[in-house]
Amino acid sequence: MQIWYFNDISLIFENMRTLSDLDKKILNKLAPELEGATGPTPGHDYKFILLPVSHKLSESPVDFANRANRLTDEELVYIVDLILRGDEDVRSLAEGDCDALVEMIEKRLPQKAKELKDR
Repeated sequence: MQIWYFNDISLIFENMRTLSDLDKKILNKLAPELEGATGPTPGHDYKFILLPVSHKLSESPVDFANRANRLTDEELVYIVDLILRGDEDVRSLAEGDCDALVEMIEKRLPQKAKELKDR
């Protein structure tokens, strides 16, 4: 079991997950340039949605937030719920990306942002 900390939120990663169909849909929305690829190389799927976008594609925290802002409220709630469950890694995002994401969540979904902060 791994324990990570995100803005005073303790996240526990027990198992690395496999992306669901919804995860892949969201990844494709965030990063259409991946053209449906689900991993860095054939046979190796990504384990998180946000990490490849943050580290491989986004040019800045503003670009990362703009990509995340493409999501519907329902998709964004899903991402926040993954973070809260410890199934999505935000601690390892590129510098500034996590803060940009939280700021965007605060604007669109203040209650979910509160859940992140209160956890």
